[in-house]
Amino acid sequence: MLNANAGASSNPALIQPMGFFAEMPKHTPLYIVASQHPRVGKTLIARLLIEYLRLNGKALVGYDLDPREPALAAYFPNLAWTVDIADTRGQMALFDRLIADSWRTTVIDLGYGLFEQFFAVMAEIGFEQESRRRGIEPIVLFITDSAPTTARGYAELRRRLQQTTFVPVHNEAAAFIFVPQDFPASRPECGVIRIPRLSPIVRGVIDRPGFSFGAYMGKQPGGPTEVHSWIAGIFAQFRELELRLIIGELESSLRGVVMKEPVRQVP
Repeated sequence: MLNANAGASSNPALIQPMGFFAEMPKHTPLYIVASQHPRVGKTLIARLLIEYLRLNGKALVGYDLDPREPALAAYFPNLAWTVDIADTRGQMALFDRLIADSWRTTVIDLGYGLFEQFFAVMAEIGFEQESRRRGIEPIVLFITDSAPTTARGYAELRRRLQQTTFVPVHNEAAAFIFVPQDFPASRPECGVIRIPRLSPIVRGVIDRPGFSFGAYMGKQPGGPTEVHSWIAGIFAQFRELELRLIIGELESSLRGVVMKEPVRQVP
């Protein structure tokens, strides 16, 4: 019978990959759910994302950037904080918190009113570079719509924030048509997230105060309903996005290792 420890120690090639995976940097996601226009389902998507992450046992914090009508904070009073970034003091307080929260996943609900201001500050203070240095990966879930200005705004935002991952989100209830060429993901492994349209009656159910997607998924006394299937499909897309981000990070790390390997001379 072979001694597994002895075999591994006698062949360094067998233990090097294990050391590599253990030391591979792991970035904490910072999800920014953003929209340039109102009534496109932004807070709904932020709610779904938070409930998906919470069901998977992730350490979480949320930020609602609408101090007048904090819809996300109303659904998660013990998890989502309301922050006013109308002035410099509020902006610095928020971005300082985001850096300090590098140990847990963050979800930001960013509406159209502060859309330009938030991303302008993000670019101005070099937040991309600092967040990467702290092990945080900014990911913008950008809610698309059919307005011509939205596609142009998306392209301009990607140009300004080239170290941020952009993932388009097509909410069928807000926009009937989605043109992939207008909203390309910033990384090939990240595709579009699609939110299927729901009937008005079902939409009324999930918009009720205190409604929990996670709790609803655990209750299926008469079998799965339209809402169960709808939630499960969206959660599956979030899971696929997580896996693609991990694979992309792994591939990037592997490329870095290969580039650092010294060229060996053939005797």
